Amino acid sequence: MPGAILSASSLMFIVLGILQAGNYGWLRASHDVEIGDTVLIPEGGISPVWIFVGIGAVLQWLFIREISGKERSGQQPLISTRMFRNKRSNLGLITQNVQWLMMQGTFFVISVFIQSVRGYSAVETGLILTPATIGILLSSALAGRFAQKRSQRTLIRGGFLVTIVGAVLTIGFNSATSHILYFAPGLFLMGAGIGIMLTSSVNVVQSSFPEKDQGEISGLSRSVSNLGSSIGVALVGSVLVSASSIGNEAFAYAMFAMIGIGILGLVAALLLPPDPGEVGEGDVETVVAPA
Repeated sequence: MPGAILSASSLMFIVLGILQAGNYGWLRASHDVEIGDTVLIPEGGISPVWIFVGIGAVLQWLFIREISGKERSGQQPLISTRMFRNKRSNLGLITQNVQWLMMQGTFFVISVFIQSVRGYSAVETGLILTPATIGILLSSALAGRFAQKRSQRTLIRGGFLVTIVGAVLTIGFNSATSHILYFAPGLFLMGAGIGIMLTSSVNVVQSSFPEKDQGEISGLSRSVSNLGSSIGVALVGSVLVSASSIGNEAFAYAMFAMIGIGILGLVAALLLPPDPGEVGEGDVETVVAPA
């Protein structure tokens, strides 16, 4: 129970901290941080973003200490610390987190742009995003065939590249006056790239552990994905709100933030070591991602 509380609280503070950037800025507080009539942080002081993130980091450290202590005393922790000692799995979890962060973040900011700047309704926005859905469905359906010819880490790398190219096209082709069909190529590529790498990342993580650990690593994998989704929406929302301009430039700032994070995910994918049983590009990993 203490482990669950510490873990959930740490993630809550981190996400809450990122959300504060929209109100107070990223580095220094743009105005006084107050509770009632009491000024906690004066204008120009450190942004509350880093106070909340720091609290989250401390709680996460306490969580690691708590589960480590339980293991040493022979008790059953919330999750075994050995889940964090596998380099291949850790890098796979990073790519998995970044994938969900990019997916939720980019689709959120594009939806906001289409509705607030272009003036389309929620239903029309959903229809405009259809190319991304098609890309995800098509690449996911072909994932098995891709895996017969390429290793999982190669698919993850290729997926990041395709997604980043799609995001760049989305920025380059669209403005407040461009035809709405110009969104289609970038959206399709982003969807296709995400569909290619999502299952591969899960396979990389879960294939790093024996069958007896699948329950624990599956739970950790899902938690990392959910965290990526939460941070993605919080991050782009904060960038949009804190941007010094509105419209096209705010949209571009948020998308560039997603591209930058996508590049970090690509770096993690490039560092992925091969599976111990991987001999060549044609090998297929046998772990299947859960639905």
